[in-house]
Amino acid sequence: MRILRAFAWLRWRMLINSFEKTAARDTVERFSLAIETLGPIIAAVLMVPSGVLLAAGSVAAGYALARGDQHALFFEAARYLLWAVPVFSIIGPVLMPAADRTNPVRLLLLPISRRTLYVAQAFAAVSDIWVLVMLPLVLFVPIGLIAGGAFAAALLALIAGALLVAVVIGISSLATSLLHLAVRDRRRGELLALLFIVIIPAASMLPGLIQGGRHRARVEGRTEAREPMPIPSWLATTGGWAVTLFPTELYVASTRAAARPDVTAAGKGIAALAATGLCLHAFGMFVFARVLASPGSTGARRAVSTRAAWGRTLPGLSPGASAVALAQVRLALRTPRGRAILLSPVVMIAIFAVVMRQQIGSMDFGPLAFNSGLSLAMFGSFVSLLSILPIAMNQFAVDKAGLTLALLSPLTDGEYLAGKAVGNGLIAAVPALLCVLVSFVLSPDGSPALWVAIPPALLATYFLVAPAAAVFSALFPRAVDLNSIGRGSNAHGLAGLLGFVAFVASGAPSVLIMLVVSKWLERPSLVPALLLVWCAIAYTIGRILFVPARKIFAKRRENLAMIR
Repeated sequence: MRILRAFAWLRWRMLINSFEKTAARDTVERFSLAIETLGPIIAAVLMVPSGVLLAAGSVAAGYALARGDQHALFFEAARYLLWAVPVFSIIGPVLMPAADRTNPVRLLLLPISRRTLYVAQAFAAVSDIWVLVMLPLVLFVPIGLIAGGAFAAALLALIAGALLVAVVIGISSLATSLLHLAVRDRRRGELLALLFIVIIPAASMLPGLIQGGRHRARVEGRTEAREPMPIPSWLATTGGWAVTLFPTELYVASTRAAARPDVTAAGKGIAALAATGLCLHAFGMFVFARVLASPGSTGARRAVSTRAAWGRTLPGLSPGASAVALAQVRLALRTPRGRAILLSPVVMIAIFAVVMRQQIGSMDFGPLAFNSGLSLAMFGSFVSLLSILPIAMNQFAVDKAGLTLALLSPLTDGEYLAGKAVGNGLIAAVPALLCVLVSFVLSPDGSPALWVAIPPALLATYFLVAPAAAVFSALFPRAVDLNSIGRGSNAHGLAGLLGFVAFVASGAPSVLIMLVVSKWLERPSLVPALLLVWCAIAYTIGRILFVPARKIFAKRRENLAMIR
């Protein structure tokens, strides 16, 4: 217990130290760290009303159970809400920010047993958002049972709830350890990152898009309604058996049995929960021991002779600025998060292309409707610009030690910022170009003038965003790991928010020009010429805005060099 208290005190001191004033941090950096640290705390405070509502609903559910209503509305709602908790415990360590854990390998030099390290690792899962949502449900249902006079049922429900929390913590800890063990191999980790960041979310959209399109087709009378394919009996039997063994269903069954009262059935459910938790934590401790015993990383990257290709000078840039731009592009190509930035817009457009090829009509997303290749190209190219937010709004800190080398090299601030701006633009240009080409091959309808107008519109937008990205990256730097999945590779929250606003505001004039000229004036042939003029104006504005951006960067050089 002393060691666990020391871990808790360590986390508290890390929180307090982020607010303390030191000579190495200026006011802007302390403000940036405070915003980054207070974000989760503010989110937790905002959850208090939701927790109170969940607690009140749980008390009402427990009271209804004590009065004999086995299928009370509040209890059914809590049941379906609990269903999602084990699922998020599995995918959370991969995708959710709360899944970032402190690496325990560096603690092996201390006289701490591996079992204690595992308990500390598992206890960190209590701070996960899905566990915090679950706690009011399992803690206040027994209070409702007590209010209804079912004291024995309340005790059994409390035991079942505690075991359910232990099971969920075991699932989360096991998933975290398996993820750490899997990504020890560099190439395997990169493939997993692309799988979870790009492929799985994009593929999950496909069934809903196809089903929604077929539903609209049936409503419009373009196809005949078909009966759904019957489910095989063996599959239905296996699915029903698996549902009864799901941890939250075991808790629900035990609580209902305790309220009837049926102590035998409640005891069976509690025993099943206890056995599940024991197996999960035993296996989790075994995997955790493998993580501690395995090397930090394996699978060294193979050397590829590409020095000549990366040593070229880009047209219009000095050799130094060109080197910075190519290094930024290479960083995106070599890291999982950078590859996700390049691939995610293309995969999304490919999914939409498959749906449109099914001839199921337009795809509606609220105010958006993709009924042509032109609209799909515009949307996909703008998403390609937005996808560079994690790297563009943190363009200096992503270099880590390379930033110090760049600051010590004979590069002027203007060359360095120009190289970063061109590099980020090239990262966005590749998926944007692919999105336009795929959309054009899929459906080349629409005015040719509007197709031609897409590149200058994107350029004008980026010319205005580039100096803003440099300013936000200098003011709100954040140490990141582009090889990680989740929060560890995101830019500072405030920089990301301001960057999104800057993208939308910068793209608004281009959209307004296209709408006014093509829709209201009905002269789409004039759109490319007007956008070229606006592109030249935006370039001039961007060059002017880079003047204060260089001054801000010059003042922040020493602080940026300390970001690791």
